[in-house]
Amino acid sequence: MKACLLLLLALIAQVALAEAAPQGVVTFAQMPPDGILLNRGWKYHPGANLTWAQPTLPDHHWQPLDPTVCLRQLPQLSSTGWLRLRFRVGPELRRQALALRVYQYAASEIYFNGQLLRRYGTLSGPPANVQPYWPDGEPIELTLSGQPEQVLAVRYALWPGFRQFSDFFVPTFFQARLDGLRQVVEHNQREATYKTSDMLLFGLFLLLSMLHLAFFLYNSAQRANLYFTLYTLAVAISFCCTGFLDEVHRADVRLGLDLLSYVALQTGGVLAVHALYCLFGVRRGAVYYGLWVVNGFSLGLLVYGHETGWYPTVAFMVLVSAEQLRLTVGAMQQTRRAVGIIATGFAIALVLLVLFGYLARFHQAVLQAQLLSVPVHTLLTFPAFLSPVLAISLFLARQFALDSRLLKIKLNQVRLLSEQTLAQQREKQVLLAQQNETLEHQVQQRTAALQRTLLHLQTTQDQLVQREKMASLGELTAGIAHEIQNPLNFVNNFADVAIELLLELKEGPLPALPPPDNDNAQELIDELTQTLDKIRTHGHRADAIVRGMLEHSRASTGQRQPTNLNALCDEYLHLAYHGLRAKDPAFSAALVTDFSPNLGSIELVPQDIGRVLLNLFNNAFYAVQKRKQQQEKDYMPEVRVRTRRTDDTVAVVVRDNGTGIPASVVDKIYQPFFTTKPAGEGTGLGLSLSYDIITKIHRGTLRVDTKEGQYTKFTVSLPVGQGSEVPAQLSSDEHTGS
Repeated sequence: MKACLLLLLALIAQVALAEAAPQGVVTFAQMPPDGILLNRGWKYHPGANLTWAQPTLPDHHWQPLDPTVCLRQLPQLSSTGWLRLRFRVGPELRRQALALRVYQYAASEIYFNGQLLRRYGTLSGPPANVQPYWPDGEPIELTLSGQPEQVLAVRYALWPGFRQFSDFFVPTFFQARLDGLRQVVEHNQREATYKTSDMLLFGLFLLLSMLHLAFFLYNSAQRANLYFTLYTLAVAISFCCTGFLDEVHRADVRLGLDLLSYVALQTGGVLAVHALYCLFGVRRGAVYYGLWVVNGFSLGLLVYGHETGWYPTVAFMVLVSAEQLRLTVGAMQQTRRAVGIIATGFAIALVLLVLFGYLARFHQAVLQAQLLSVPVHTLLTFPAFLSPVLAISLFLARQFALDSRLLKIKLNQVRLLSEQTLAQQREKQVLLAQQNETLEHQVQQRTAALQRTLLHLQTTQDQLVQREKMASLGELTAGIAHEIQNPLNFVNNFADVAIELLLELKEGPLPALPPPDNDNAQELIDELTQTLDKIRTHGHRADAIVRGMLEHSRASTGQRQPTNLNALCDEYLHLAYHGLRAKDPAFSAALVTDFSPNLGSIELVPQDIGRVLLNLFNNAFYAVQKRKQQQEKDYMPEVRVRTRRTDDTVAVVVRDNGTGIPASVVDKIYQPFFTTKPAGEGTGLGLSLSYDIITKIHRGTLRVDTKEGQYTKFTVSLPVGQGSEVPAQLSSDEHTGS
């Protein structure tokens, strides 16, 4: 009687509460066993006004909306907006501890009665910068106000990429649940069960992949083990992604892991079929390649299809299991031993997958039911995935054991035969070994002596040929230069004498002429003086070229000697710098040196290398001087010198921040008589001479790296450990030609 009375009072209270609630306010009187899904009473308005979180805001003109459906069913949603829910709770619920659990594919701020409870993700900025957040049903304690009406407000921001995916991967926009303590505990237990099963499958498949990899490494001829390794590894990746899915709170990253899990699962199924083709020696045909096509098509339906659910994956796995069972039955008909183990495993998987698909289509509630505290869908999928791979592993393990036993028998037979053969050949091998060692030792000695002789002969021959060539060229150059220099001296001298005579004429008889004749004579004398001055200028330039040719043909000693390359660089750097300052006292530049302390003494010809360094330093100072004359703002001339040594080379790097070399003439700078300087300032022989000294005499390299208007860097690389002498035919012009 008391129970009936209490039930009647509860019904009366519910009716009274419902009648008292204004329109648009949802009433919750009791807590159902599965909790309360908040899918009724929501109102929506686009915008981002923070004052809309206040409970007193009138929202009767807002648009009604169910946010628990997928995004494809909510085309009216803007990129940012607000959701509001007004609800009342009965006395029974007020006596309970209430928690709010949120699942969303968006970024949001949760307000309850005007107070900010949680901020999930990043809402500010354009839609592309929104960072969606997956709360995974984190319980949020709700403290009810003393007012009868409670207001739950949500400010959201959408990530536009979610609209492209199917409702299977993005099943809801925003789902909130109101739970009690019992519902929260049951939810956590279910999640722990799901994660435990996923991690258990991940561990088992990972161990099986390692086992098949060991089989393959032991016997690489059985390539089926390789594809079984890939198959089990792909499935392990799938269950790893599923197990850690809810630990990822970036909703976009979580979506990527979810996609990866299904791609790995379905691809692993095709790899298992490939492994069976290899195992049973079946030639791959249209069915195999068709499975790859169906794999891609089913993944496309799964990712982008409308209301397809997981049916594409289940249907594809049924096809894979059917093909696996067909191959196994075909192998059984060929009397392959122990193939029934694999057939049993695939048959179990096929039956369980068909049953799972049937229940998923017609009896969804049965899959969510629990048996022995484990969901039915877990009890179906766990053995469905595990039975084929366990059957394959048992079959291969049995085959491996049989092969090992046969191998052991054959090895024993080989060992007996080998012992007999070794007993007969032992004496012959001893004698042959002694003779081989003696002959090998003699051959090594004679080969080493012959190699040394050939190397010495080749080096001497190269040096003699180069010496003769350079000597002949030097003699020819010197003869031509001497023949040119004598008439050139006459031209220069007579030009100077003619200019002096014209000056005496202007100062002597010329003023005595009448004014008209005086003016004409004065004009003629000025023009003649300018012409003679040009003749003298170009004659002096030709004289510098001739002297450079004579210097170019001058022979050095060619004697290598241990040289401190750091000291040589420092000496010629300051020599070139002070030489330029003697011509232009106003010039200054920063000298930066980075000499390697472990350079040691290098075997080289110091006179020749000194000429090369002097040419490079003069070029560098000339370039920074010209750029300084351009009067760039905040420009500071700088010349850097660095030395480095590796195991077999030593390098000198000269870098300036001057005018650089135009890209159109970089390939020509090593040609004789080519120069980028104005007439009279260079002969064009400096870099040509330097290139010959480095490449032909010292067997090194001279490289240039430049950018016009910014810098030029020359790198001299010399090999370490050459002979003591080199041909000595080259010298340097003090003024470089680039």
